[in-house]
Formats: sequence, structure tokens, C-alpha cells
Amino acid sequence: MNVATTTSNTTKNSNSPTQQVPLKPEAELHLLVGSAYGEGDTESPYGHTAVYIKLKGKDYIYDFGRYGKTKPETFGLITLTGASSPRGEGILRVWDSFQAYIEDENRQGLASSRSRITHAYGYKVFDSQASLVLNFYNDLIKTAKPHQERAHFKSYILAQDYFALAPNCTTQSLEATKKAIPSMTKSGFRFVNADKVLPTSAKLAFKASKYEMPKYLFLPENLNDYLMASPDVKVDMRNTHRHQK
Repeated sequence: MNVATTTSNTTKNSNSPTQQVPLKPEAELHLLVGSAYGEGDTESPYGHTAVYIKLKGKDYIYDFGRYGKTKPETFGLITLTGASSPRGEGILRVWDSFQAYIEDENRQGLASSRSRITHAYGYKVFDSQASLVLNFYNDLIKTAKPHQERAHFKSYILAQDYFALAPNCTTQSLEATKKAIPSMTKSGFRFVNADKVLPTSAKLAFKASKYEMPKYLFLPENLNDYLMASPDVKVDMRNTHRHQK
């Protein structure tokens, strides 16, 4: 990102010149995009997106997903239930350790021939920008119900359901990110390609439904394509995380 410069009028006496003191952003915002994993009945085909804020020595990872009860969804004559349903309780996990989060992600799909790979795209931001993201999630938590508490995360049932088209892990992560970086995904519509990701059954279900395919980024793999190209915002840090054998 572009580093802003502010002027600090520090003087030793009335005749000292004004000094230009650059204040560099010290906080970090990362978009974490996990790949699809598994195969057959255990396949998770859509991937995952989460937001990681590093602020004043603390980690905040916001991990939204369909981690609770699923809800049936009807598309024309087709009703999807259980794991195949696109709707369910919207569960927000708030992690306090990036290491714990990424170790959990790295375990996904280990028993299959395809395990998860997480692509991390990081941006240097000012503390005030990072705080806007924290405030966004804190506002969601205010109307949420406590769900679980584990060693490194607390989870909440949000007032709004998780839904495949939005809000989902990608759309919520981008909504939060744009509080700090408004130009993020300005040209994201150019990277929307549902045919690249959705299985045939999902495509047929959507065609039979009242829903239209979105023109905004809602699939992790499409988001990853956008972030790799980074047409709107320069990426400051890139990392790839996977299970090390």
C-alpha cells in the first residue's frame, strides 16, 4: 500500500525549521484464502476466506463459516439438505493466535490426496485502519449468541445466516477489509467465474432457482485469482501455508 506522510512540527527553538517525519503503518491486514480439499464424499470444493489483523503485538483472526446447523434450501423442484445445503447458521470464530488457526487449516484434507493450501496476502495498514476492521466484527458480535470457547478461539452464532451467495466467508471478509482499504475489489467483478469452481449439481440447482449468479466476488478461488493479480491494491506480503510432511 502507499505509505502516507504526515508533518510533525517539532522545533528546538523558534528559529528551527519544520521537520518532515514519515509515520509508517505498523499494523497488518491479511486475507487468508484456503483452497478446496478432500475427494469424493469428503470433498470440500469451495475453499475458505478469513481475515487476519496483527495489531500492537496481538493476533485477531476472523473466520466466518457454516460451522453450526445446516438449513434446507429449495431451488425450484430441488431441495438441498445437510452438507449439500448452501444455508446454515452463520458462525464466526475469533482466533487469538495465527499459528493455531493456520495449523487447524493445514490439517484439513490430510487423510485424502488433496489437503488445504492457504494463500496469504498481507497489507501494511495504520492502527486506525486495523481498528475499523475490529470494530466491524465487534458490531456483529454485539447481536450474536455465544457458541463455543476453545483454547485459541471463541465462536458466535451471528444474527444472519450463512448463505452460499452472501453473506459467506468471502463476502464478509471483503466487507470487513474494505473498512480499512476501500479500494479493495474495485475491479473484482472481472474475476468472477463461478463455472470454474461450482460442481455441476450446484450449477443446475442455481439455474432452477430464483437466484442470479452474483457479479461480485463470492468464491474463494475467484478471490485468489484477483489477489494474485492485485489490480487495485498493491500486496505488501505474500505467503503460502500447507502441512509440512
